Amino acid sequence: MKKNLRFTFLAAIALIISLIALPANNVSAAFADGTYDINYEIKEAGGGSTSIADGYFTKPAKLTVKDGAQSIQLTVTSADMIKSLSIGGSPVQVVSDSGDTRVVKFSASNLSNPVNMKMHIVVPDLYDTEHGAQAVFDVSSVPAKSSEKTESKEDDKTTEAPTPSKDNGTNNDSSKGESNEEVVNPPTGDNTPIALYLGLLIGSILVFVLYKFRFARN
Repeated sequence: MKKNLRFTFLAAIALIISLIALPANNVSAAFADGTYDINYEIKEAGGGSTSIADGYFTKPAKLTVKDGAQSIQLTVTSADMIKSLSIGGSPVQVVSDSGDTRVVKFSASNLSNPVNMKMHIVVPDLYDTEHGAQAVFDVSSVPAKSSEKTESKEDDKTTEAPTPSKDNGTNNDSSKGESNEEVVNPPTGDNTPIALYLGLLIGSILVFVLYKFRFARN
């Protein structure tokens, strides 16, 4: 019985850690609007070593962020050997094609994770195949989206003193009282998912312990 309780306790700790860590890993970073040069590397499919196709891509890449939407622009050399290029199963958009240099563009949602690529590479009399790869982007230098300006404007509105009136009377006093009235914001439900997870976890543990205890008695 003690061994089962110890196992249950350890499993509960592991589950709590996974519930807390998982949401943070699934949230993509929100970058500030702008255009940035970022470094990247083309790796073999599955995140292995550097792919031989890395030599066909000029560094750095160009990241453009506008109203939260992200797009990546890559420059491909020896483009006559790359017959097709797709990202996540969708063909890239060709921005320009000049000689053996091609500029392509595609949308990206979460550059913190590797981007799956597929390309058809043809080397005459030597190589002709579909090639899977991953593009790994370094976005550590890209500034995050900030809400300081919005917050400062809201603070200015709430702390702005009312304009004094030359008229004397009850109307003036009531307007001051209304402008200085503190508004209490209702609490948000940010902690609701965590509380729900913990509640389900505790309930599961209780059911498991009661079942084991009843089984041991029988």
